[in-house]
Amino acid sequence: MRKIKWFVTCLKVPTITRHCKKCNVDTEFSCSERFRINAQGKYLDVWLIYNCKKCKTSWNSTILSRIHTNKLDADLLAPFQENDLTLSKKYGTDKATLKKNGVVIQSIEYQVLGDLFELDEEVAVTIQTEYPFDIKLFTILKEKLSLSNNELHHLIAKGKIVGSSNRLFKEKLQNQHTVLFNPKKESKIA
Repeated sequence: MRKIKWFVTCLKVPTITRHCKKCNVDTEFSCSERFRINAQGKYLDVWLIYNCKKCKTSWNSTILSRIHTNKLDADLLAPFQENDLTLSKKYGTDKATLKKNGVVIQSIEYQVLGDLFELDEEVAVTIQTEYPFDIKLFTILKEKLSLSNNELHHLIAKGKIVGSSNRLFKEKLQNQHTVLFNPKKESKIA
């Protein structure tokens, strides 16, 4: 069985919708992809900075709040200080973090990198990401393979595409999933 890896990567941090105090309406904010760190005594706060698309007013999305300096690993602090792009994408796509901040995340622009194959080949595809995307595995397969909903449903129903469970295709992509195409009876997902 041929093995292929797909990597789902975030092209840019998605915009959010929240109330702008200056515009006095709910508006779209874009991520600056920069962090703000504030230290008071032995405690740190870290925010991801957003700007209103209309008036450019800044707003800070809370990432860490009142963390004692002893509890924050220096290896984690350095990427915040360096405005690490991967870290800003991670927090800018994290629906849970943004929900805690009371904002609505807009659509995420992403790309699935990896080889394509013939749909009749026996292939194990491992799909990985380092971002907490709010995108179903079904959608990723449909878009990468250029299939319609009906075509993909049909392939799954006929057992031509198999996951670790039938529910897998309804789940949102988290870290890593493996999908088998045209598996033989003895093929198992590792």
